[in-house]
Amino acid sequence: MGTFDNLLDAFLKLTDPRPAFTRDRCLLEKSSVGGCDRCQAVCPHGAVSADSFVIEISDTRCTSCGLCTEVCPGVALEFPLGPVQEALHRGKGRIRCSQAPGSGDEVRCLAQLTAGVLAEAGSRLGPLALVHGDCASCKIGGAAVPGQVMMAVEEGKRYFPGLEAAFSQTPAQGTAVGRRDFFEALLGGAKRAAAEVVPELPIPLEDEAPTLPAELRLRALAAKRAPAEGVRWPKIQIAEGCTLCPVCTNVCPTKAVERVRQGEEYTVQLNVSACTGCGACVSSCPPQVIRLEEATKAEVFGEPIELYRGTPPWYDL
Repeated sequence: MGTFDNLLDAFLKLTDPRPAFTRDRCLLEKSSVGGCDRCQAVCPHGAVSADSFVIEISDTRCTSCGLCTEVCPGVALEFPLGPVQEALHRGKGRIRCSQAPGSGDEVRCLAQLTAGVLAEAGSRLGPLALVHGDCASCKIGGAAVPGQVMMAVEEGKRYFPGLEAAFSQTPAQGTAVGRRDFFEALLGGAKRAAAEVVPELPIPLEDEAPTLPAELRLRALAAKRAPAEGVRWPKIQIAEGCTLCPVCTNVCPTKAVERVRQGEEYTVQLNVSACTGCGACVSSCPPQVIRLEEATKAEVFGEPIELYRGTPPWYDL
């Protein structure tokens, strides 16, 4: 690909209002029992279609509000989290939506603040101040934004229980900028532009697993900073009656569940840090022996958990 093609591709990514969509993590497209239409239901502009069990997002109706990314249980919908994380860092925990009065760092809509972004920022910066405009009349996100953001805050407390976030319409005031800060801001302009194209996280993550979505990596970083007794990361448990069929592994959006053959036996293992608590395996399990529970901090950062072991009843067939 030549220079012109690279520039054109970057321009199209910058001007496309839609979140990135990873079909392999969509519960609807993975044929999870019960499916999922949360993105379609929450979109205030009818930009999301789930016809014929295929998700499509209109680039003319989408306003980049982020509501769909907040409710997606499989983290299949993502905006680049790097620019949002960096804006919170520069604002020292204070950020406003693009329609709110005042100055300071902003994000297009506060609905782009996911549970992971909020938890990680709260674990590093302390109490957060989220300033919004008139959501009821806003053509970007609409009246549902405040409620969805506060739900994201509550979800963020699962990973960092000390998370505090004040949601108000108080005009944001810009912080004083020194000479050094001014030149650093100039030099950082190109990096921020690149971050809009490549969804990397500018704040380094400790022991990050590049195979996981950025949202899960942020949740993990927040959980590392939380007291051991406060983390409530989701996990699953498998009871007797498991047939060791591959359904749970097939519907898992993040490959958190894995079935491993060991001789004549099979084991079902769970990588807790990759579990989103979506419940796809719970609803899809043929014998209905899977249930959702909460993991300890040690389990989140430990080795994969063995959920079940045995010889499948169909082994000799």
